[in-house]
Amino acid sequence: MKTKINNYLIIKNLFFAVLFFFQISINAQGKKLEDLSFLELEKKIDSLISINGNTLPLIKYYIKKSKKENNDQALIYAYRYASKATLEYIGYKYADSAIVIAKKINNNELISEALLNKGVLLMDYYQYGPALDYILQAKKYLNNVKNDYINYKTLYFIAQNKMLLGQITEAKKHLSICVEFFKQPINEAELGYDYKTYYSYALMSLIDCNTKLKKHSENNSLYKEAYEFINKNNARYLIPYFISCEGTDAYYLKKFSVAINKLKKAQLLYQDNWPHYTDIFYIGMSYWQLGNKKEAVKYFEKLDKEYYKDKNQDPQYRPAYELLIEYYASKNNTDKQLEYINKLMSLDKSYEKNYKYLFAKIHKEYDTKKLIDEKNSIETNLKVHQYLTLFIIILSILIISFSTYKYFQIQRRYKESFEKIISQNTVIEKIPVTIVEEDKIVTPKIAGLSASTITYILEQLEIFEKEQQFLDYKITQKLLSEKLGTNPTYLSKIINVYKEKNFSNYLNDLRLEYIVELLKTEHKYLNRDIKVLANIAGFTNAEAFSDNFQRKFEIKPSYFIKMMKENIKTSSL
Repeated sequence: MKTKINNYLIIKNLFFAVLFFFQISINAQGKKLEDLSFLELEKKIDSLISINGNTLPLIKYYIKKSKKENNDQALIYAYRYASKATLEYIGYKYADSAIVIAKKINNNELISEALLNKGVLLMDYYQYGPALDYILQAKKYLNNVKNDYINYKTLYFIAQNKMLLGQITEAKKHLSICVEFFKQPINEAELGYDYKTYYSYALMSLIDCNTKLKKHSENNSLYKEAYEFINKNNARYLIPYFISCEGTDAYYLKKFSVAINKLKKAQLLYQDNWPHYTDIFYIGMSYWQLGNKKEAVKYFEKLDKEYYKDKNQDPQYRPAYELLIEYYASKNNTDKQLEYINKLMSLDKSYEKNYKYLFAKIHKEYDTKKLIDEKNSIETNLKVHQYLTLFIIILSILIISFSTYKYFQIQRRYKESFEKIISQNTVIEKIPVTIVEEDKIVTPKIAGLSASTITYILEQLEIFEKEQQFLDYKITQKLLSEKLGTNPTYLSKIINVYKEKNFSNYLNDLRLEYIVELLKTEHKYLNRDIKVLANIAGFTNAEAFSDNFQRKFEIKPSYFIKMMKENIKTSSL
C-alpha cells in the first residue's frame, strides 16, 4: 500500500507525457491569463494536474508573474509547483530556490513550507534519509508558527516515514488526526492550501495502517467516507486506489478470490502509467494461497521485472523472491533458483542500507523529540546574506553552463534523428504473422481468440492502412472495432501482439509515417503551418501532433521541416 500512496503522490506531482495542452491566452472562465489572480492560477494548475495535463507552461507564467509583481510568497509556491513538474535534477533546483527565497525574507512559515516541499520531493525519488532531514527541519521551524495546515501536512509526511519503517501504530495515530483535520470544510482561499488532496492521501494511508494492524472492521466506515468524498468532489480518478485497498484487505482476511478480483479491477481503472507493485504482489500471493503456484509465479516475475531495477526497493515485497526460490527449487530449475537467490541477497543489502538508517534517524530525532540543536546553522544576518549571494551566483553560473551544454546536445541529437529519417523508409515493416491450421495454436498466442478471427482482423487492418483510413481524426478504438465487427479488447490485444504497440501509438505512428513521407516527397508541404500538417495527418490539434512526432522520431516537427529546407537548399547548390 505504501507504494500505492507514493505512486499517487508522483502521479499528482510529476510531469507526464502530454495528454492535455494549456491554451496559454484564455482560461476556463473566459478570463485572459494576465487577469488571473495567483489563487486562480493555482486552481488552474491543480485542475490540470488532476487530468495529467501539461502544467509547465502555466507554472512558468506563475513564476514570471510572481517575479514581475515582486511577490516572494507567490514565487515560493510557484517554485514548489515547478519542482514537481520537471525532471528530477531540475526539480531539486526549483525546490532549493524556494528555500533560498523563504530564508531571505526570514519567514518561518514559508521556510517550513519550502523545506517540507524539498523533503517530499526527495521522498518521490526514494531518497528517504535526506527527505527525513528536511521534514524534521520543517518541523523545527514551525515551533513558533501558528499554522495548523502546515503543521498537519508535516505530521502527515512524518507518518509516511513511520509507515516505511514499520511503526504502524504510531503512524495510525498521526494519520487519524490528519484525516479529521483535512476533512473539515475549509474555504481554500489562500495560496498553497489543498485540504482535499491531503485528506484523500491521509485516508488511504489510514486504511493501509488498519490493514497492517488487522483492524479490518475499522476500514468499513473509512471506505464509505472515501466513496462519499469521491462522489461529492467528482474525484473518480481516486476510485482504483481505494478498490486496491479493499483488495489488500481481502487478502489479509484470507478472501483470496475476492482479493484477486478487486486488485485486477483496480489495475484496469488506473489512469496512470505506474507499475503498481502492491497490486501485482498481492495478486501473486493470493494465487499462491489458492494453490495456483504457476499463476502466482507469473505475477512474481512480473513484479521482479520492474521492481528489481527500481530505486524504491520496498522490503514488503521480499516474500515474492522467497517463493520464487521455493518454486524453482521444486522444479529442479537450478538456473532460476540461483538467479533469485542472488537477487534476494542483493536486495537484502539494499534493505539494510536504506531502512536501518531510517529507523535510527526517525526514532532518535522524532519519537524522543530530542532534535539535535543546530547552533552553527544560525549565523548573523550579514553572514547568511553573504553565503546566499555566493550560492546564487554559483548556482546561476551552473544553470547557464548546463543549459548551454544541453542546447548543443539537443541540436546534435536532432541532427542525428533527421539523418536517420531521411536515410530510411519511414513506413514500419509489417510483422510476419503465422496463422496455422484450425485446432492448432496461433503464433504468437492470444488466449480466447481463434486463428480465423485474428486473420480476419489483421486483413481488415491492412485494408485500413492501405486506404489511409487512419487520416480520419474521428477514428477511435471503439469506432474501429465496431467497423471490424469485433470489440475494443480483442482489437487492442491483436494490435499489441502483432503491431507491437498499443492502439494509440499504432494509429498515431501511421499518421506520422504518412506525413513524413509527404514532407519528403511533396516539398510544398514544408511551407505549411504545423497546425495544417496536424489536420492533414488526422490529429485533432498541433500539440498532440508535435508530441507524438517527437516521441516517434526524437525530433520536433518544426526542426525536421527546418532541416528539410536546409537539406533541399544545399542539394540544389
